Amino acid sequence: MGLVNGSVLGCATNNKFGQRAFQTMSKVFLVNVGANTKHSGMARSPVFPDGSFHYVSFPHPGLLGRRPYPGAIRRFTRNVDPWHTHFDPDWENLTYGDSCLNRRSLALRRVAVGDTLLFWGLLWRNIGQQWVDFTGERGWYFIGVLRIDQILLEGQVPAEAGPANARRAAKNVHFSGGTLEAGNRVFIGNPTYSALFPKAVDLEATRTSGLLFKTIRTADGHRLKLYGKRNWTSSTRACRVIWDLDMSQERARANIVRAAILRQAGQDILRDL
Repeated sequence: MGLVNGSVLGCATNNKFGQRAFQTMSKVFLVNVGANTKHSGMARSPVFPDGSFHYVSFPHPGLLGRRPYPGAIRRFTRNVDPWHTHFDPDWENLTYGDSCLNRRSLALRRVAVGDTLLFWGLLWRNIGQQWVDFTGERGWYFIGVLRIDQILLEGQVPAEAGPANARRAAKNVHFSGGTLEAGNRVFIGNPTYSALFPKAVDLEATRTSGLLFKTIRTADGHRLKLYGKRNWTSSTRACRVIWDLDMSQERARANIVRAAILRQAGQDILRDL
């Protein structure tokens, strides 16, 4: 079993900086991020007619964040102090932090170095460059990926990431107090395999023949449904493994998404795996 800073997490041996020492098959985790449905009156991530988009983190009015909304995306927020947001993932430095104490992100405790976090979020169609240019149409899209190079755990500080990653780790909002709090983890992406996509890739969640329904199953292996029991929203709300690349059927489904993202966004999410 592999060790990441002393925790048994995966099936590869890792060095003293929590980095994978040799390559094995990995798992892909689905992670929902950004302003969501309940934030629609305050913040929306826009997607434009050419498929490009802006990532808008979720707002939390009254709670001061470590970093504000970047100036370029403040026009896609309304009546929210720019500092009242949790700006994560950090796409510039390719890191993502989360508290693994809540049910939504509990499964992230199983992430190992070499695994992949595939991010998706709610995007709103925008035909201009301002809030008033939202059309009201919305959809769910794949927006970016992190191939995990290193994991920092509760009680650790950025310097423990070593010289290659310490600077990037320090910029993550979960290090606002200098040390990771109980239950928190920061995942550091390998720059070769990680990126915010230049164009969003539609999950086609309104059609049972769409990309989502072709490629993702419930946690117990059933097909997702548009409505009712095991509907797709209840099955994707929490972070979880969606593909174990050691399993041929799951790898086949992963390759369908890989092809769609490569075609539309130019990113190969399974490169070298």
